Amino acid sequence: MTERPAVLPPLPGVRTRAPIGTIVVLACWAICTALYHLGAEGLFLVVRRDPEELMAGQVWRLISPVLVQPDPLTSTIGLGVLAAVVGVAAERTFGSGRFLALLTAGALAGHGIGEWWQPYSGGVSVAFCGPLGAMAVYVLLARIRRHFVVAGVVLVGAVVLSVITDIHGPAILAGVVAGFFLFRSAVAVRRN
Repeated sequence: MTERPAVLPPLPGVRTRAPIGTIVVLACWAICTALYHLGAEGLFLVVRRDPEELMAGQVWRLISPVLVQPDPLTSTIGLGVLAAVVGVAAERTFGSGRFLALLTAGALAGHGIGEWWQPYSGGVSVAFCGPLGAMAVYVLLARIRRHFVVAGVVLVGAVVLSVITDIHGPAILAGVVAGFFLFRSAVAVRRN
């Protein structure tokens, strides 16, 4: 049986087979989200974006909103599927460690700005915007022409979302910046 080709070629040295990072993050998110939808509203109150509590020293609120998706069930399932698709593609492209760094960049940027733009909510989608932005910039830097249009749409979308104060825009842009540096460092290592 032959292995199915990746959406994007992996960075040099990346040999990720099982997307462990994606599986672990989505499992934690699914458990916490299920608990919330089954009535554990207190859990959501502890992890959601909350500017007053953040200013009072609860710095975990910059990352913890990824744990609970307060949206209706159909939206939550759709977001989970999209996050899994992006996560698997990004983790196979960048490797598990870099993928988790990109996920963190997206979460910190999206939920950080979300403390002002869209407080008192949460969700995993902004975290997965980090790897999405990194894949878009990787396509352009690596000159993978068959994906240029999609990469362009992602980048233009990030700018538009930022202008209309949607937290997904800054999360994608954080992924673009982090992805740029990851790509450059991987290319530099490959040359040496």
